[in-house]
Amino acid sequence: MARRVMLSMLAGCMAVCLPVGQASAQNKIRFGWCSNTYSVAIAQFAVAQKKGWFKDNNVDFSLFTFGGSIDCARNIATGELDVALISPEPLGILALQGVKEKVFYSNYRRSIFGLAVTEDSPFKTYADMKGQTIGVTSMSSVGVTLARAVATTAGLNPQTDIRIVVTGEPAQTAVLIRRGDVKILSQFDTYYTQIERTGVKLRRIQDPELKRFPSNAFVALDSTIEKRRADLVNFARAVAMGTAYCIEHPREAIEMTYEVYPSLKPSSGDVEQAIASDMAILKDRIESWRLDKPGVEQWGSVDVGAFQAYFDWLQKFDLLKGKVDAAQLTTNELIAEINRFDKGLITER
Repeated sequence: MARRVMLSMLAGCMAVCLPVGQASAQNKIRFGWCSNTYSVAIAQFAVAQKKGWFKDNNVDFSLFTFGGSIDCARNIATGELDVALISPEPLGILALQGVKEKVFYSNYRRSIFGLAVTEDSPFKTYADMKGQTIGVTSMSSVGVTLARAVATTAGLNPQTDIRIVVTGEPAQTAVLIRRGDVKILSQFDTYYTQIERTGVKLRRIQDPELKRFPSNAFVALDSTIEKRRADLVNFARAVAMGTAYCIEHPREAIEMTYEVYPSLKPSSGDVEQAIASDMAILKDRIESWRLDKPGVEQWGSVDVGAFQAYFDWLQKFDLLKGKVDAAQLTTNELIAEINRFDKGLITER
């Protein structure tokens, strides 16, 4: 079964193995990036690689891409991944099925998801979703859950009143929007910025309630957290250092990302123009990384109350089929150790 899952994963997604230094087998971290594509939003990992912080923390890091958080969560459950950057919804769903996975590091401080429409759209409330086609990045993405949830809040039937379709990569999504095939998107911040780079102007629907809910976090099996605590601490510490560096030196972070992920660097044209364009994407992600909430001073600290509020909200609209206890699905036990690094390294270019 494990072999079939791995073969399917390798056939169905692109695997990117980062060329880090030699490390013992027990220090390998197989990490799931829960989107089929990536952009400079992946800079926190690229910087940690380029600066040697994975190697310094004795981590042998490999990254695999998936269609969405549901796929990532399933591969955590089967043991094919050690850690993944997962949104809360599949964590709650799998918990009700007896799967013991846990958040040990909040990567984003606020939700990166939400709806968007074209700049001239008449869309005003979620009730306007009725009869519309909603575009998502994949059917395993949080965009599907979110679209159904907000439709339900407006009194719509999420199964019959809206139609959800996969729109693909940003450029393909832009084509579908221009043709009028899709009127509403349920995707995320950096995807919207990439769509706008094609010339399609979007209006992001602001929802204060959604913004207070948690977003993607590092998740591992309870057993992995117990048995490989030091490895997870070292991995998350390197990422925390990379995150802090991106905020301090965004331009240098983009340049490092181009080096680690050459496919993101323009093969022709003006590199300076590309950096300026990618800066908008990185700034989107930086806004979700910043430690600017009252009382939050450590990278990765988990707001258990926010997770509980979100799980309760999902249950209220029947998107979770039972009560989920966030205290059983989150932990802050590793945070103090993760934050033990030389802050002076971050200020150095």
